[in-house]
Amino acid sequence: VEVEGSTVVEILRDLDIKYPGIRQKLYDGKDIKRFINIYLNDEDIRLLGGEQTSVSTGDKVSIIPAISGG
Repeated sequence: VEVEGSTVVEILRDLDIKYPGIRQKLYDGKDIKRFINIYLNDEDIRLLGGEQTSVSTGDKVSIIPAISGG
């Protein structure tokens, strides 16, 4: 999907506007849930600037829930 914003947090807000309720799936209170991984162009945003990581036109943001088990 295409969303607008200049940071990860802004695009997540826009995503929630376009798909109401998605924020509840991604956030635990005010923070991103521990087992939700967000990547900007294959880089974990936790290793970049977190939610304040800058996003440019054409960047790819992936939201991936962690999967565990055996």
